[in-house]
Amino acid sequence: MPNRPRPLACLTLLLPLLLLWACAAQPTPQEAQPPQLSAAPLALESRCAQPVGPPRVERISQHVWAAIGHDTANTVVISTPEGLVVVDAGMTPARARQALAALKQVVPWGPVKALVFTHSHMDHIGGATAWAPEGTPIWATDQTAAHLLKQYGRFKRAEITRGGRQLGQHVPLDLLPCSALGRRADLDLKGELGFLLPDHTFSGSHTLKVGGVEIVLKEAPGETHDHLFVWLPGEGTLIAGDDFYWTFPNLYTIRGASPRPVDQWIKSLDAMRACAPEHLIPCHTKPIHGAGEIAQALTDYRDAIQWVRDQVVRRANQGQDLDTIAREVKLPAHLAGKPYLQETYGQVDWSAKAIYINNLGWFDGRPERLYPLDSRQAAGREVELLGGAGRVLDLAGQALAQDDPRWAAHLLAKLKDAGLATGALAGPWRQAQIQALEATARQTANTNGRAYLLESAHELAHGLEPLPGRPLPPRMARQIPVDFLLEQMAANLDPTANLEVHQSLVLELPDLGRRYVITQRRGVGEAVAGAARRGTPPPLATLSMDSGDFRDMALGLRGPLALHAEGRIKVEGGWLKALAFLARFRPAGAGGA
Repeated sequence: MPNRPRPLACLTLLLPLLLLWACAAQPTPQEAQPPQLSAAPLALESRCAQPVGPPRVERISQHVWAAIGHDTANTVVISTPEGLVVVDAGMTPARARQALAALKQVVPWGPVKALVFTHSHMDHIGGATAWAPEGTPIWATDQTAAHLLKQYGRFKRAEITRGGRQLGQHVPLDLLPCSALGRRADLDLKGELGFLLPDHTFSGSHTLKVGGVEIVLKEAPGETHDHLFVWLPGEGTLIAGDDFYWTFPNLYTIRGASPRPVDQWIKSLDAMRACAPEHLIPCHTKPIHGAGEIAQALTDYRDAIQWVRDQVVRRANQGQDLDTIAREVKLPAHLAGKPYLQETYGQVDWSAKAIYINNLGWFDGRPERLYPLDSRQAAGREVELLGGAGRVLDLAGQALAQDDPRWAAHLLAKLKDAGLATGALAGPWRQAQIQALEATARQTANTNGRAYLLESAHELAHGLEPLPGRPLPPRMARQIPVDFLLEQMAANLDPTANLEVHQSLVLELPDLGRRYVITQRRGVGEAVAGAARRGTPPPLATLSMDSGDFRDMALGLRGPLALHAEGRIKVEGGWLKALAFLARFRPAGAGGA
């Protein structure tokens, strides 16, 4: 049964768009300039055009239209006599308004009765404000909150940096004409924030009836743990979200994420097959029509995932190591040739590694990997065996001249790992690595891999400007769960300032009826609801404030001094000591959120 309403408030701070809109500060820009690259190979351009095509609106079935090619992801509108149900909202309000305008020209229009998120990636929810006026129900699965906390909580900065590389933030369009899934991501760093929070959630399935049209929301983990698909049984139309699109599925994302549920993804595709749809709309790439063609595509897709999974299982049980498995697992010919299984977004070897590690961990049975030589020492010795740093740099140059950029990058990585890409070698090393990354990118049709290589080369040549802080709108900031902010505060504690500290502070939030004991214990932060645990020192002070004011303070929107001056913080005990205690935490929103 659905739970109503229950805001999934943890979205705001950690959403995937922050991976797209923000970049960590990088090393000082260098004088080295990358050489001019040739435009993207025809194969990549054609693979952009074939599965997506030009921006357009297609009528899918009696009540269903899809805006395709206007954004990275599609937006689907179900038009009923009572009003609209919108499935996925696009990446940004600007992109969403483009799709909305195109849809309005051909779709029988009415008020938006519900907005459905197939899952919580920003290219599906970032344009929500363009679609959902205040009070519009927004539906998602119960798993959305937990998924976002798991995915984007503790490693936000790492994912921000890697996510920007995966999307090719500074890569020109002629070198990366598309994402394999659709139009390149909107990376407008100054644009408005448009995501909203689901306020209606369910597990299993839930049926909406709008204007006489039956719309079934079905939980379907795959691309994410919180995924769903949408089924209209009255017209045989299935909206697949990201559990099917016209590339090999992204079973592992190079921006970094928690394990994708491969076994459940197969089951979700089987649930779609059981519907026997006549019309299939991926929320990326183009639709498929005809029950037979759809059944074949869904069967091939799930078989490709199972083939890779089962190959990993068999080979691991035979004692093969991780590198061998990644090298040797391939799709069979009858699947590898399918147009919706080309490795232009997901990649088989990346997926094989992820399946192995997600199930068996990092150790692959090779005993020499239990206690390896320190990587810096090993690289240094290898460089010596090759004739020294200058010789290795020369060998890398020879590899580049022979159009062998991956070998060049391998050699150059040895210099970096050994700590030898410094001093007089720094400039030549940097220029050679830029060339190696760019040349490898030219040979890469996978748009994620190509973007990551080119963006990494850009970083080496120019550095990256740190993103100015972008405070969250108050409406969203006040919906973030207090428990989540306390967890983030603990992760943001400055350990160097706390190694000799063992202190506590009491936080009371009367509007929520909650009391927390916050402890700093020799570099570790801890927040406990209710009474203090045994061994906790007496509190320096007790602070009492509204939960909204605490959110503002934790996010860095307002400081404790200003709140105290306005009488919004009541203090019992040592106020100055409390300020020093709080100062050891960085605000949870610091760093460009």
